[in-house]
Amino acid sequence: MKPVERFFRKYFLSMVSIIALFLLLNVVLFFSVQIWAGQTSETLDLSISEIRDSITLDGTGHLTAAGELAEMLEENHAWAMVLDDTGTVIFQSRLPEELPRRYTTADVAKFSRWYLGDYPVYVQEHPQGLLVVGGEKGSQAKYYFSVNESYVRKLLVGLAAVFLTNIIVVVLLIWKNTRHIEKAVTPILRGIETVSSGQPINLPEKGELAEINRQLNKAGAFIAKKDSARADWISGVSHDVRTPLSVILGFAGQLEDNQTLPASAREQASYIRKQGERLRSLISDLNLTSKLEYSMQPLRMEKVYLVELARQVVCEFLDGGLEARYQIVFDSSQESETASVMGDEALLKRALYNLIQNSVIHNPKGCVISVSVARNETGITVMVSDDGIGVSTEKLEKLRATTNHLENTDERLNLRHGLGVLLVRQIVEAHHGTVEIESAPQNGYQTVLVFPGGEP
Repeated sequence: MKPVERFFRKYFLSMVSIIALFLLLNVVLFFSVQIWAGQTSETLDLSISEIRDSITLDGTGHLTAAGELAEMLEENHAWAMVLDDTGTVIFQSRLPEELPRRYTTADVAKFSRWYLGDYPVYVQEHPQGLLVVGGEKGSQAKYYFSVNESYVRKLLVGLAAVFLTNIIVVVLLIWKNTRHIEKAVTPILRGIETVSSGQPINLPEKGELAEINRQLNKAGAFIAKKDSARADWISGVSHDVRTPLSVILGFAGQLEDNQTLPASAREQASYIRKQGERLRSLISDLNLTSKLEYSMQPLRMEKVYLVELARQVVCEFLDGGLEARYQIVFDSSQESETASVMGDEALLKRALYNLIQNSVIHNPKGCVISVSVARNETGITVMVSDDGIGVSTEKLEKLRATTNHLENTDERLNLRHGLGVLLVRQIVEAHHGTVEIESAPQNGYQTVLVFPGGEP
């Protein structure tokens, strides 16, 4: 998934999560309020069944109550009475004076569900009649509703539909808002990606974010101008250095071959020539790196057989006067002999040359350099390794983190290693390949180039 699409997907999901969290919070608050109200409100803490059981007939046939009843009713500011079948009060405890002592059937029907006067009452059958328990005025709210069952079902379905409709509308509004933001922000994000890759941008300077687009265009133009100036400077310096460097190498070569000079002088001339050749190689690498970075180096694509190419590079080193303390071992699998890739032969040869040259330069005491070519399921692999001093873990991490463009590097990181890796990575990536580096102190250095394809 592309970064821009991933950004807006996360934005949309975060908004939906906020809505879900909002609904969950409201549910928690609703039940919390219910619990709080129930725990802090004064309620009638009486058991009607206990009161009924506590009122019994005595030996004379009259109703009497256990001693705890009056105390229980007093604690709850309640009262109780028992009516016989004629509506006459045959038992009472703390019954208010203003209430009558006899009730008709109609009176009983009225207060059985509601109030007796302004007293909320609760009714339960008693063996001797009807038990009525009342509370304080205004202590209880009693409501009675009678609705059609079909109406209730349809009302619940309608409320659920309204709730779901609201959720859908909210999600659609979030989605619409996300699309609106995406339409405005996507060009900016893509512009940032383009600038980070070193490519020029030209965003439309209109709409709500016109000022941001304008600043990005300005930043892109400034970066392009700086990159162009840097490329021109590197190219100019490379060109200006070539002439005096050729003169130095020419005279150093003549002095080295002059048999009339003392051996020490010829040795010094040889050292000057070698360092001059190294400087020329560095300048060439720097110039080529700059051209690859700014796409100024055209690729001459053709079918390249990597086994043959690797053999040529190895032979050039062996025939070029490689010192005896260095050995080069070449190996290739039978499957890779006819495998080829589409690429620029000169650049690929340059990449292999740099890898072998790095092993030579960074192992002054000598080493065994291995070059191998193999073909596998992922493509064709070229490996260059040595058994030399290797690099530290810190330097290895820096080499692996080397970008595909020129940038400031830690001064402790050897320039040749850093520039060589950069150039090799640029060449390999220009051929859609990958570079893997492995090393350990005193345990050699290995670079693996993997190219896709490898068709015969």
